[in-house]
Amino acid sequence: MRLAGGWVLLHRMFNRGPAVPWWWKRRRTEPTSTHPAPLLAIGLTQADFQCLVRVIEHARERLEDAEDSTPETVRNASGAELLSLLYPRVGTAVAHDCDVAMLASEIRYLEAAVVNLESYGGHQSVLCEGYTLLERIDSLRSDERQAQLIDGILTLPRSAPRAPCDW
Repeated sequence: MRLAGGWVLLHRMFNRGPAVPWWWKRRRTEPTSTHPAPLLAIGLTQADFQCLVRVIEHARERLEDAEDSTPETVRNASGAELLSLLYPRVGTAVAHDCDVAMLASEIRYLEAAVVNLESYGGHQSVLCEGYTLLERIDSLRSDERQAQLIDGILTLPRSAPRAPCDW
């Protein structure tokens, strides 16, 4: 008995799928995974981060003292969510000797804290620090760098040290 297309006959006997060998299958030309957009972040110094913590903590205290504030309102309006995002980044920044990474979209938390601090009668020195920090962060936005994830924590690569030029 002659086998016409021997492999096809064997395939039909033992399998129920199509009688097409794997190397005949059409390959996908489009990429199977899309690469995410690069994360651009600004670098906060340790002093900037300490100022940010002072402003947000003062805003949280003032909002907690208000009579009509719920815990969710305090968390959203004081910018306290930003601190939970930044604390792991601070530890990584200290370990890698680099600046603290802050995404441009996270600036809105600080803006909310400063505006609500002004509305709820925050201390003038903390308000001045908040507005100064907002201006500094606004100037840093022109120097955004590509961030990377190290162990799931957003970090900035170390910037090159500035060396004096003897020309």
